[in-house]
Amino acid sequence: MSENPQVESLVRSVFTVKDVFARDDGSTEYSVVYDDRSKAVFRALYGKLTPLGITPHLSGSPDNAVLVVTKDPELPKTTARTPVFLILLSVVAIIATGWGVGLIYAQVAGGDVLLIGASFVLAVTAVLIARDVAQRFVARRRGKVSSLQYYLPNIPLFVSLPVLYFLPTFGSITFLRSPTIDRDSLFDFYFVGAVVGVAVAFAVALIGAPDAVVYAVGQPGTLNSSPSVLQTLALTLGGNSLTAAVPSGEVALFSPVEIAAWVGFLISFFSLIPAALLDGGRMATLVLGERGSRITTMVTAFLLVAIDVPNYWVLFLIIFLLAAIQPSNETLDSVSGISRSRKLLFLVALLLVGLCIPIPQTFLTRPI
Repeated sequence: MSENPQVESLVRSVFTVKDVFARDDGSTEYSVVYDDRSKAVFRALYGKLTPLGITPHLSGSPDNAVLVVTKDPELPKTTARTPVFLILLSVVAIIATGWGVGLIYAQVAGGDVLLIGASFVLAVTAVLIARDVAQRFVARRRGKVSSLQYYLPNIPLFVSLPVLYFLPTFGSITFLRSPTIDRDSLFDFYFVGAVVGVAVAFAVALIGAPDAVVYAVGQPGTLNSSPSVLQTLALTLGGNSLTAAVPSGEVALFSPVEIAAWVGFLISFFSLIPAALLDGGRMATLVLGERGSRITTMVTAFLLVAIDVPNYWVLFLIIFLLAAIQPSNETLDSVSGISRSRKLLFLVALLLVGLCIPIPQTFLTRPI
């Protein structure tokens, strides 16, 4: 590597080099000057070196920054079985929930069970796929980043809790198999995917808004759900007011598409909360540090229980189980900090948490 004049020329074109060392493993170490431009020039250097099969690593401190360039190793092409197994379980849970929703809704309002269930399955799947596609897009834009999605399936229709009854999956947690360029890139990876999931859930709610609520006589209200603020907004924009009086002796029920939107918002809420290995927790670690992330994890878990004890006990347990796993926030540039714009976006993520959570039954007694 030290004998490659092209690489050294590229390094010197963007960094002020103080010293050069040839390592025994074939990589080259440069002692460089770190300044306000270094974060941007490292990205530029990364873009120039990766086509050559070489990856730069910037470590140390601003006063003693070290740039190491290494040749990319040959990575074995293996397929992890656990993520595939969890995806299959989640797919089965989504289909089973769709079938259950179809059976219930067909009895309430009529219609074809298969088509009703399929509308639910497609809408929920759209939210999950949109998040995954958005993360993969960001990963490609940030270089040769690969990731693994571990979906967390639920057992729907058997848990007699309103928040969990029609929830086929808690979403997924993501593990990066290779580092991103810097902390900003890693933040974008988690933030963009979560926000796209919210946007698609909002779109589904708008699509289903005209026929979102039906009224039935003598039904126990099995399809009742407490909407989030964003879902209520989507229904209002779609011309369906939740403040309309329910006819005497009847109950208001969500349509399958609107239940799917509700599931989408709930999954997005789970993804965005600043706890443990969830996307919001990863963002909290980048913005607040590991100690700050541990605090937000504990606070989030206890707030969920305080707000609505029976509905969120499962999530409470999941958070504490995931908190025992130490995530890796490895980046190629470990010197540069996170930008102010990402810190502001973290506040946006926290705002979305409040907008996506179903309004707790303790605050909203009217079932819709």
